[in-house]
Amino acid sequence: MSRYIHPELTYFVQKECTPSWKLDTHRISFYDIVFVLEGQADYTINGKEYHVQQGDVLYIKAQSVRSAVTTGMVCAALDFVLDDGNTIDLPVVTSGLDLEQYQWLLQELNYEWLQQKDGYEMKCHALLSLIIHKLIYEGKAVGINSHVDRMKRYIVEHYDEPLTVGQIARASKLNAVYGGALFKRVEGRSISEFLNRVRINKAASLLETGEYNVGEVADRTGFKDIYYFSNTFKRLMGVSPASYKNNYALHRRL
Repeated sequence: MSRYIHPELTYFVQKECTPSWKLDTHRISFYDIVFVLEGQADYTINGKEYHVQQGDVLYIKAQSVRSAVTTGMVCAALDFVLDDGNTIDLPVVTSGLDLEQYQWLLQELNYEWLQQKDGYEMKCHALLSLIIHKLIYEGKAVGINSHVDRMKRYIVEHYDEPLTVGQIARASKLNAVYGGALFKRVEGRSISEFLNRVRINKAASLLETGEYNVGEVADRTGFKDIYYFSNTFKRLMGVSPASYKNNYALHRRL
């Protein structure tokens, strides 16, 4: 899957489906994402049956043959197309997501789609991209762990300050040992590793401007030891901070 995709929303509806509702067997030319907000339904996709219920998200690829029936369901359906050569890798059914994380996006999408004021297409495409991003990158862990999410946000907001694991864990009302272990289990890396990555990403951005020397960048990104900063930068970026800055200065002159 390409890192850069540009989904174009072609249809959106949030509705209640009664037991008389059904989808006749048909090959679709678009991609389809269905959020099951209440109730349940039975879909047949390319000859395989899928039972979905409240809290599930259904993903159907373009050129699939689908049909569906329900005993009663409230759902939000998003149809979209992708540029040639682009694709999205999602399971047909994703279960266990916290749909409250998506509710405001769906509400905003419904609002824009129904009023269709000037510029609504741009906003609808942006909201669709956010929804797909959440499904791909946040759905991997079966929903977001709220404790870990709070710790990550605290780091991003305070990376330029002196931070300890205990301080970061307390931002999520956890002790250092449990908070550190939970973070590592959910993220696959330690709090310190995530903190260093955030700091180095910011450091790279500052070096690219050409406005700061290496020492100033280290200080602005929470590193109080310039040697530790330089070693960490080289380990994560593959080059020293000075080389990185000089390379960007060269590009700016070309």
